[in-house]
Amino acid sequence: MSALRPAAVDLMIGSIETLDREQLDRLFNRGAIDPTDGASVEEVVRAIIADVRTRGDTALHEQVLRFDHVTLESLEVPRAQWDSALASIDPDVRAALEEAAASILAFHTAQLPGDIEIEVRPGVTLGRLAEPLDSVGVYAPGGRAAYPSSVLMGVVPAKVANVPMVLVCSPAGQDGMPAAVVLAACAIAGADRVFAIGGAGAVAALAFGTESVPAVARVIGPGNAFVAEAKRQLTGIIGIDSPAGPSEVLVIADATADPDLVAVELLAQAEHDPDAAAVAVMVGEPALCAAVLTSIERMLPLQPRADIIAASFVARGAVLSAPTLEAAVAFAERYAPEHLSLMVDSPRAAMANVRRAGTIFLGSAASVAFGDYMTGANHVLPTNGLARSYSGLSTLDFLRFTTYQDVSLEGAATMSEPTRVLAIAEGLPAHALAASVRATTDTQHAPRPLRAPRPQSTPLLRSPGLREAYRDIDLYEPGRMPCAIDLSDNTNLHGVPPAAKAVLATTAGPLVTRYPTVYARGLKRELADRFGVEPQNVVTGCGSDDILDSLMRAFCEPGDTVAFPSPTFGVVDMFARMNVARPVAIAHSPSHTLDVQGLAATRAAVTYICRPNNPTGVQYSRAAVDSLERDVRGVLVVDEAYAEYADDNVIDLAQSSDRTVVVRTMSKAFGMAGLRVGYAIGPATLIREIEKSRGPYKVGGLAE
Repeated sequence: MSALRPAAVDLMIGSIETLDREQLDRLFNRGAIDPTDGASVEEVVRAIIADVRTRGDTALHEQVLRFDHVTLESLEVPRAQWDSALASIDPDVRAALEEAAASILAFHTAQLPGDIEIEVRPGVTLGRLAEPLDSVGVYAPGGRAAYPSSVLMGVVPAKVANVPMVLVCSPAGQDGMPAAVVLAACAIAGADRVFAIGGAGAVAALAFGTESVPAVARVIGPGNAFVAEAKRQLTGIIGIDSPAGPSEVLVIADATADPDLVAVELLAQAEHDPDAAAVAVMVGEPALCAAVLTSIERMLPLQPRADIIAASFVARGAVLSAPTLEAAVAFAERYAPEHLSLMVDSPRAAMANVRRAGTIFLGSAASVAFGDYMTGANHVLPTNGLARSYSGLSTLDFLRFTTYQDVSLEGAATMSEPTRVLAIAEGLPAHALAASVRATTDTQHAPRPLRAPRPQSTPLLRSPGLREAYRDIDLYEPGRMPCAIDLSDNTNLHGVPPAAKAVLATTAGPLVTRYPTVYARGLKRELADRFGVEPQNVVTGCGSDDILDSLMRAFCEPGDTVAFPSPTFGVVDMFARMNVARPVAIAHSPSHTLDVQGLAATRAAVTYICRPNNPTGVQYSRAAVDSLERDVRGVLVVDEAYAEYADDNVIDLAQSSDRTVVVRTMSKAFGMAGLRVGYAIGPATLIREIEKSRGPYKVGGLAE
């Protein structure tokens, strides 16, 4: 294949089946560190750590002057400097950072685990509690480039996990501050403190603490060889994410892939660092490799970071061929890449055989660049083949888990003898005694204390018996007058459908004597089938108003805004105030159309519309709803209580959007208002939060 290589491109070529020992070592030994100034990186880092541990801030100031060539008055960056940076950066950059942060927030919120409790045998209850770490340090690299994305990837998941103190360290620039875009990202992500320090010294400061820098429980984030070595040496004093090295990608592509797209993925990865690894394995004819090499040759001279890319290609770049997809995937399993791109005909089928990769990109449309910035998956991933044993950064990295074991007298009695037997077998007679004395149930057993409640930051009540937010809220009263035919609530006057009536007549007894399913599992499954979604995309409630109330409770912090057009369903304003949110009504236009711009400008945590609208009956245009979905900051709620009376609906938007929840009811067209059944369809991440807020048993057995 050597005749196929363009002269301007210097990287490894060949077949994965014929690589020699030297080539294999170059590909697979990606964690090697070159000596620096006559001393190994390990020795240099050990000296830096010892200096920071001994002299604290003084050592850090000297290291900033030595490595970053700047004298700092203070190691900490004042909060005013972050705010100034946020206000001054390009609005498009700010918008992109906010969009990326929202995606990271959504994906990492979905990773939150629940507490576990299970009775493993009679009288023996085991549980697991998830608690946030007390403090975390996030390292954001500087040097060749600023990485605000690394700030988002570290700080946002930590805040999702409720870590109370999240620090960011990033090297100082010539002005004595980290890059403005890094500071802006700290403000957007919700960091607590920022320090203008970098390298191994920053990691040491976070591990031991200094006069200015608090010690933390865990340090995460990418960095150069010195940062990685500092994290390795300090493991045991602090927790870390995973040992990290230069970035890497392995692209597996077949004849269905565009050679230009393969080439640009290699270029993009190689521009990170001269030591970055960019490898493509082409499945099929050698001509596929030649096409990729030709594309690289054409694109490389046009790249602003061409020198870095070329150095990376020389060090660890390769375009290889494989006879079959199975052989290519087997090679990937040995390589265990940080990023694996499957540009093949059936990427999901290929993924089924992958067990060793930091993250996998399915298909040619899924660029690694999207994962670096915008998808919401974390880009802090294992390198150097460590995907064999490490995972990428996740919400779980910011939590610690405590198990508990609750044993009754009866449970102790049943375990006493087998425990005694095992203890004797291991030569531990005191263990055997501890078990034996609990062989009967008449042993005195001290009462077990309940778990202490979590501390509240503010009192729950301002005065005994009365919540301040409820002072000016009246009971909801529709105000309907008795009459022969009441059309005011738009319900089906013909009553319950015959099929439902038959079910109720034959099964009413069991449905009212036993608890219903906790979250109306059967109803959720039927609704999911009806609308072509998964059960996790459906939440049910005691009428749609129950869901609206729960939704505001789930997504509104005290003081957040709930925006809605006026006039609309009256309980929306009431529910907002009940949940200590700020209701903001935006008037309709004279023709009763939506003021999309006015609603979006509120930057509301929840934006509510009723379609068709109650009480005007106007069916807002689909274009207006799509504009709202695109422009609102928080959750968009589309109340389709009257959808069955209209020509169209936006259920499809709830299936495709990551921020839209469509609420419906069985009260109106189905004539079952008295049973109180509402439901909502939306993305699983949002539905889960509504269900948590809503609580159990909100749909009774008869209703379900």
